[in-house]
Parts: sequence; C-alpha cells; structure tokens
Amino acid sequence: MELYRLLQQQGFGSRKECRQLIDYGLVAIDGVDASDWRQTVDAANIRTLTVDGQHWPLLRLPLYLLLHKPAGYETSHKPLHHPSVYRLLPPQLGNLDISAVGRLDVDTTGLLLFSTDGQFVHALTSPKKLVPKLYRVTTKHPLSAELLQRLRDGVLLHDENETLAADSVEQVADCVLDMAITQGKYHQVKRMVAAAGNRVAQLHRLALGAVALGELPPGQWRHLTAAELAALGFASA
Repeated sequence: MELYRLLQQQGFGSRKECRQLIDYGLVAIDGVDASDWRQTVDAANIRTLTVDGQHWPLLRLPLYLLLHKPAGYETSHKPLHHPSVYRLLPPQLGNLDISAVGRLDVDTTGLLLFSTDGQFVHALTSPKKLVPKLYRVTTKHPLSAELLQRLRDGVLLHDENETLAADSVEQVADCVLDMAITQGKYHQVKRMVAAAGNRVAQLHRLALGAVALGELPPGQWRHLTAAELAALGFASA
C-alpha cells in the first residue's frame, strides 16, 4: 500500500495530514527518511516506524486491547468531569474507531477491553451473550453469611421488576468478596450489595469471560493474546 495510507491506518490523521507528515520529512521507515507519500510499503516487513522523531509500534488491525483502568477516569470519548480513559492508550488510537467493551464507573478499577472490531464489542456487551464479569468488592461493613446468600438467591433492585442473582459469590476477607454477574445493569454490583444490606467501598474488575487482568499495572495496556481471543470465541488474524 502507499505510505500515506499506512499512516492513516495507524491513526496519524487524515489523508492530507499524513501526506504532509511525509512532505515535511517527519517520517522514516527502518531508519530511512521517507520523502514520497506515494512510496509503496509492506507493513509486514516494516521493523520500525518513526514519526516526528518518535518510534511507534506498528499496530495490526483489528485491535483487541486490555487496559488496567485506574480510578479517576471516565469511560467516554467526551468526558464531563474527569479525564477520558482513552488518554491512557497511544495517542494515534484517538484517530481510529476504537471502542471500550462496556463501561467502568469513574471510581471503579480493573480490566477494561477495547477493540476496533464492532462485532467483538457487540458480542461481549450484548445481554443475550451472558458473558460473566468477575469483580472484587470491598464493602463498608463486615460481610455476613446471610448477605452472601441473599446475593446468590437474588435481590430486587429499585425500578426493577425481577430479582437479580449473582452467578457466584465467594468471601475473600471480612469486608471483601469476589462476585460474578452476567447481566449489565446500571451500577449493578453496587446496587445489589446495597439491596442485600451493605455498601460498596471499592470495586475492581478481575476478569471478563475467560480473560483475566493478571499482574498488569494500573494505567498500562497490552494486546489480547490469540489464546484469549479464542477463549472469547474470536480467532486472531
């Protein structure tokens, strides 16, 4: 493909903006300055792409990313009160059609997936798919066996017609439990714990489906592996 099209694919702007980057001498391929935006390149053979003096990892589309979301970020391209979680991803991704797989509240931390594959996003967020989401819940008050059983049996939330039950509940410490749900109601975990007689002090997502957060540090991201994509029902390219 032509070099400017590769830059477009990598999120460096419009056709005009990518051509200008090349015309201004700001692009190098494998250490060699590129001066012709019509130059034909093979992305598979490029070892290093340098734009405006910075080395950029060549992104292979479609993208499937995992981020460890810290507290204090809104899961929105147009945040209202806090920074956008998209600021934690490479800046060129802002020009690509990448979406979060669902949302995490501004004070909720943990696993958040992103993708440029709309089918992938829809499959993991559709209520019909019943994809389990595992949370570590820190409560304000000590847990009781009765509260844990209420969560397993189901609680009735305000403005809901049917009870909602956790798929699994396991106590970890006096005020800590691991809870899995397959629905995606607004503030569901917090509302369920409140309906069961306690309050959530901290909420952290550990896993979505078969994909676990693991030891990834807060604010860092990585690509999903082929095995993780397969476990979610998607084959890697």
